Amino acid sequence: MENREELLMEILKRVQRNYRHMVEIERVTKEMADALSRNDQESAQLLMKMRQDELERFLDSKREIQMLIEVGGEDKEKLRSWLNAEGKYQPEAFGEKKILELSTQLQQVLKRTIDVDKVFNSRVAGKDSYYQAAH
Repeated sequence: MENREELLMEILKRVQRNYRHMVEIERVTKEMADALSRNDQESAQLLMKMRQDELERFLDSKREIQMLIEVGGEDKEKLRSWLNAEGKYQPEAFGEKKILELSTQLQQVLKRTIDVDKVFNSRVAGKDSYYQAAH
């Protein structure tokens, strides 16, 4: 990267991309829960595949972000903190503030998605649910 601002903008682009992926994952998860509640196995299978594809795109962007962080030099710890939506470091530049803001929103979407997933996963899998084993 040429400079710090360019690095921040590259990370921000990928965080925005990940936010869009997570919003889509949330939407598909809700549709999947709805399909399963109607016992529509065909739709649920299709939606599961769509969710997996979106998750893979999310993970690809996340890996790109991790590679960019490695270029971050002395800002690595701050970048990781902002990407984890932690208030450990006060962002100053526009890019820093946007990264923290979007990362916070992304964490909220992730939490909502997990909440929906827990409900229908427990309903479908019962005591064999992934979430039952996690506790």
